[in-house]
Amino acid sequence: MRYFFAAIVLCASCLVHAGHHETGKDSANVEAMKAAYASFARGDMEAWKAEHSDDVVWTILEGLPYSGTYVGKQAIIENVFDNISKLWPDFNVEPIAFFEAGDRVFIHVNITIQGKQTQALHMATMKDGKQVAFTPFENSAFMMDMLN
Repeated sequence: MRYFFAAIVLCASCLVHAGHHETGKDSANVEAMKAAYASFARGDMEAWKAEHSDDVVWTILEGLPYSGTYVGKQAIIENVFDNISKLWPDFNVEPIAFFEAGDRVFIHVNITIQGKQTQALHMATMKDGKQVAFTPFENSAFMMDMLN
């Protein structure tokens, strides 16, 4: 009988804590990432900064002219975003879907340059509702081809 009671309590506990998975409800981390992508799309860097920790770390993998590790919001704007806008003035990134696993949010994105499209996966690490780390897994060959 006590096992039956323990099973009932466990099931009830699962139902109470599963609320953010209901249809139409996103976690705070996913909401923060949606806000970051929306502010980037609008060119609102102040709103973009609000979604990141002061010491956020972005790691841009090899294959792009601005590859490297950048610490801090302003360093990311100057070394990543400014380079993207110079290299590909019509660059556009649009989220397709958000997936959450622990403290990480994975963002499936569509990238458009010169009217051509590719897809990529971005990984954000979150803490206290702010982005603390970010690594984009981009189609660098496609992006570099768009320079020619």
